[in-house]
Amino acid sequence: MERWLFTFFIGAILSLFLPIVPDISQVYICFCFAVIFCLIKRLQSYSGLFFGCAWLLYAGFVYQNIWQVNSLITDDFFGTTLTVRGVVANIPKSLTRKTKKDETTKQVSRFNFVVEEINQQKLQSKINIRLRWDHKSVKPDHLKKVTNINQGQKWQLTVRVKPAHGFANIGGFSYQTWLRQKELHATGYVKHSAKNKLIAAQPSYRQNLYLQLNELIDSLALTNDLHHFIFALTFGERSKITAEQWQVLQATGTQHLMAISGLHLGLIASGAFGFILMFFSYSPFYLLLTEKGKLWVVKKNSRIVAFAFSSLIALFYAYLAGFSLPTLRALIMMQIFICAKLLGVKLTIIRWLLLSIVCIILISPFSLFSVSFWLSVYAVSLILLVIWRCRKLLLTSGDGKVEKIKAWLHSLMIIQLGLTLFMLPVAALLNHQLPLSALLANIIAVPWMSFTAIPLCLLAVVAMPFSEALAIFFLELSLISLTFIWQWLRYLSSQQWLFIDVSHQTLVVVLIITGLCFISYFLALPKKILVVAVSLTFLFSYMFINDQQKSDDWQVTVLDVGQGLAVVIERHGQAILYDTGASYPSGFNLAESVVFPYLQYQGLTTLDYLLLSHADNDHAGGLAFIDKKVALNKIIVKHIKYNQPVEDVGRYSFVNMHSCKQGDDFSWQGLTFSVLWPVVIEDKENDNSCVIHISDGKYKVLLTGDIPHKVEKILVANTEIANQLKADVIVAPHHGSKTSSSTGFIKAVSPEAVIFSAGFMNRWKMPNKAVLKRYHQLNVTPYATAEHGMIRINITEQALEIQSYRLHIKPYWFAN
Repeated sequence: MERWLFTFFIGAILSLFLPIVPDISQVYICFCFAVIFCLIKRLQSYSGLFFGCAWLLYAGFVYQNIWQVNSLITDDFFGTTLTVRGVVANIPKSLTRKTKKDETTKQVSRFNFVVEEINQQKLQSKINIRLRWDHKSVKPDHLKKVTNINQGQKWQLTVRVKPAHGFANIGGFSYQTWLRQKELHATGYVKHSAKNKLIAAQPSYRQNLYLQLNELIDSLALTNDLHHFIFALTFGERSKITAEQWQVLQATGTQHLMAISGLHLGLIASGAFGFILMFFSYSPFYLLLTEKGKLWVVKKNSRIVAFAFSSLIALFYAYLAGFSLPTLRALIMMQIFICAKLLGVKLTIIRWLLLSIVCIILISPFSLFSVSFWLSVYAVSLILLVIWRCRKLLLTSGDGKVEKIKAWLHSLMIIQLGLTLFMLPVAALLNHQLPLSALLANIIAVPWMSFTAIPLCLLAVVAMPFSEALAIFFLELSLISLTFIWQWLRYLSSQQWLFIDVSHQTLVVVLIITGLCFISYFLALPKKILVVAVSLTFLFSYMFINDQQKSDDWQVTVLDVGQGLAVVIERHGQAILYDTGASYPSGFNLAESVVFPYLQYQGLTTLDYLLLSHADNDHAGGLAFIDKKVALNKIIVKHIKYNQPVEDVGRYSFVNMHSCKQGDDFSWQGLTFSVLWPVVIEDKENDNSCVIHISDGKYKVLLTGDIPHKVEKILVANTEIANQLKADVIVAPHHGSKTSSSTGFIKAVSPEAVIFSAGFMNRWKMPNKAVLKRYHQLNVTPYATAEHGMIRINITEQALEIQSYRLHIKPYWFAN
């Protein structure tokens, strides 16, 4: 059975490497092969390979063809105003934002909506969409009703939606994969309309408990924000946690404590199990029984009742957490274990783990897209391996109760230490940073939270319907507990020496060495073999990295930053950044979410030049974030060229800050950077765009900012500059706007390829169809970040090659 379960798991994994989801007929053929293999005795164990592959591809086919199932034409569905009816699927996340035009704030809600009806047409299969509702867009007399939108309510809403989509960059977060993992088919926003109305007002029981807890916490008049963690530990709602708090959690590797998972469910279920056993042992009813009766209760019924009760408690906790994917996975693993105990079925550890994984894939196939799924499997496997490797040490205990408690605590410490040590490289893989603070943080935070904050928070929720005073008592105790541990975490996060930035090259070395240590420790290999293997790894890694840095190859990477621009030029392990992408009133900015993760992934901590084409937000919005990172020594910026009014420049701490004007040419790493425009700085931001021509003597790239037709004509008319415009690749002026990319300018540049950096289904409809037609007529190959994701130009002595994230770097169906 273990072999079949394992092959099912492998088959599901292999299906992820296909570029597209096959047609349903091919998926059925895969199922048929699985059935045929089942009928052949010698091949039965390998049938799981086809079953696993077919199951995941079937789930992918159903997800991608939801529109066809409901007879919806996507061109008529996306980008048009729709009237939908459905149910709010989760507790809405509310936040306040500053408007762009003034300093007033507006209330914004984000929630998942299960659509049952579109334009009065009932759907055959429900569609899940993620909506944003700007409550300032509704009439004041309706505001109260709108802000009270709750889980479980049925609404009719007027919306505009787009297909599930996200930025596609190396090192960055994949929002599109996250949406698929949640089985969300589209995203959109609610429009102001008289048709928006509440159909069924009754919220879910979970929402009522959440609101009740919110009122209780408000009544405490707290002076700090630690109560945000209570919502995370009880309802799995982490939206209230502030950005500063997230930074501390990520820096100390303790963010897993705020996601209800196996640790939380295991603690609560174990507590419930122990409570029932104590009840049977010490209750008055038990004392009245005869010796025979006591024996019957203890040996038979008490454990059955205890397992059943702990199962129900775990189920209730998972319900409070909204059956989120980490919670659901932990619940499945726990219920399989409990069912085996109740039914008297003997499960080996390996069979239990594999059976749990297969059940998770069957119930939630897209769990495989989730990083947290792999972390869970890795963590559980680690715990089991540590227990197996240290079994003699863990089983050593005395005869007395005190000795047994000491031995139990000793075992927990060994498991926690082993888990933390082997999780450090994984943290480096995810965050491009080796947080040594995680070792010191988790060794204290995990046991402290396990025995104080987590059970106290849940006890407060359980007590709420019966006694508010008791619930407040538990809340106050949990806040005291959180205050203590938070001071420790904040202290660790402030110690910069505990954090080591790692590039993807260094990360490969770290992972190889970790793997070698892992194998050596668990297989008890001789230390000499480990030393030789680690030494060879260091030697070959040094030779490889040194060879890369000496290479004369260079890259120009146009990052996918939506409606904006950010370009990284790299050579010899050094870099130049041209534009930073946008920032928004919500606090979200592309420099933090896209540019900086890319620089971290590439191991780039120094920017020799930061070139900002002009002061528009979509090009220079991330400057404040870059400035902040410079202050923290996360990035060193040696020179900056920026066409911005002098009074604004003083806000930043950059020392070498200059304007970018025609003739300010410079050489860098053997490349020539020619500044072709502007001649003078004018009032119009787009006219100020810094046009830069990059050349290695053979291949050329042209960066144009947002120059309009007027500037293009001036450049073409100047014979000396026109000769310098020639380029193999051009980054399209103004994202492909109809006011740029004139025919004369394209002919003067004479590129082989053009790259459009524009937002997916943006409201300006860039790149403009007429512009695309002009490039097509002149035989210029178009690339668009909205369609292809991040686009990289690889330039060697022999050739220029263009690669895109979606087609070449990560060409897998689940990511695109």
